[in-house]
Amino acid sequence: MAARLAEPVAFTREHRSYRITNPPGTFRGKALLRLFMLLAAAAAVAALASRFGVSHDYAYLRAALLSGAQGGWYHTLATRLAAHARQEHGVLTVVPTAGSIENVRLLAEAGQRCTPAFALVQDGIPVPADAGLEMLGRLPEPESLLLLARRNRTFLTFADLRGASIGIGPEASGTAYLLRQVFDDPDLQGLGVRLSYYELTDQARLVSQGALDLAAVVMQEDAELLRTVVHQYDLDIATFQDLPGLVARHPWLGLGQIPAGFYDLVRPTPSLDKPVARVDTLVVANSCARRAERVALLMLLTAELPGFLQANPPKHAYSAAVLPLASEARQYFIRGEPEIADLYFPWLVDLLSPAYWVYFVMAATILFNVLKGISRFRLWRIDTGRERLERRVKELTDPGSTHAQIRALPSGHRLTDANACATAQSIRDQLSQLRARCQRQVSSIVTPMGDEMFYRYQQSLIDEATTTLALLLQHSPNLPEIATGQAP
Repeated sequence: MAARLAEPVAFTREHRSYRITNPPGTFRGKALLRLFMLLAAAAAVAALASRFGVSHDYAYLRAALLSGAQGGWYHTLATRLAAHARQEHGVLTVVPTAGSIENVRLLAEAGQRCTPAFALVQDGIPVPADAGLEMLGRLPEPESLLLLARRNRTFLTFADLRGASIGIGPEASGTAYLLRQVFDDPDLQGLGVRLSYYELTDQARLVSQGALDLAAVVMQEDAELLRTVVHQYDLDIATFQDLPGLVARHPWLGLGQIPAGFYDLVRPTPSLDKPVARVDTLVVANSCARRAERVALLMLLTAELPGFLQANPPKHAYSAAVLPLASEARQYFIRGEPEIADLYFPWLVDLLSPAYWVYFVMAATILFNVLKGISRFRLWRIDTGRERLERRVKELTDPGSTHAQIRALPSGHRLTDANACATAQSIRDQLSQLRARCQRQVSSIVTPMGDEMFYRYQQSLIDEATTTLALLLQHSPNLPEIATGQAP
């Protein structure tokens, strides 16, 4: 019996003196394992970077650009942009079209198929409100509305156009829309002007043959196609003294001038400085063009057109349904350059715009703080319950004693009263439940990383109290099975 009573004290001493010794080479093996894991993580990051294009190029640009007639300014600019993108691993497919009207229609249709696309569109063109189109900016140099006539044909005012026949380009072109708008004015309707649809080269040829009086075109005055038809068919620019009055009627028109000899100095073309109407060109994107692709196009335009940043953001746009300026374009013009994330993490900005990253960080911070608060509240509840049970354990012997002192008591101080034994068993069961609850919290999804140590510390305190109870009940005459440590 004396040997049995000495067992708990001997066990405690052995437990205190027990040390875990690592086999030789264990530390070196762990260091090598950690080094291998770091190298594997670095390789994974490098693979992720190469997969998602963490680099300063246009590899993430995959879109179509609706331009205009081949040889025109829209198509020439689009070809330059596509070539620049291709040099830096981007793909910008140039799609020739009849003009701005067709561009708007095709751009909206591409949005319905969720195909990312952009278009160059003449200002003043009607845009359906439900088309889902947004403006990325305007080109720095406006286009000119030119009326081409034979060299010996003179027009002084719009009244001289009475009964004239004018070719206004393809039906789906911005030129055709603009000319129809101009001659829909009540005073010009009475002139009986006949408007007809032709390709630019066809209507230039008809003017030179006398089949048409004028050929209308909206284009950059230095476009190669325009220079070609002026030289080939010996045409000149028709001008009108009352042109400023017409320009003032339509807010999407401006007034400019083409100097004498701009197209030919030997045979002066134009023969004099000619005032012309000007109209802006808008860069438009559909809803399927992602942020990274939009920023890439803005970067291309900045690289190819030196005045692009200075001309933007547009102060106004007079499209029939006013196009909103895309948020990506607004941020780009404010900074004058793309965000760092747009340059190196284009796949990430497509998921969430950098403007909203701060809200994401705030939401994540609030979430983590809430989780930490929940975890600390649960920990407080567990700690309160453990302390209450420990007080009850000590009340069974001496409230001022520690667990070590209680475990060192002689066997005569063990619990012998039946009620005390029943109370001790109840406390032990509650401690067991509290420890299981603690273990559940360690594995809980709401427990922040690093808080597990607090729960494990509570578990160690619960285990200490449970060990003390086991020793108190070990020699209880009412619990012979505990005294032997085996089931009867």
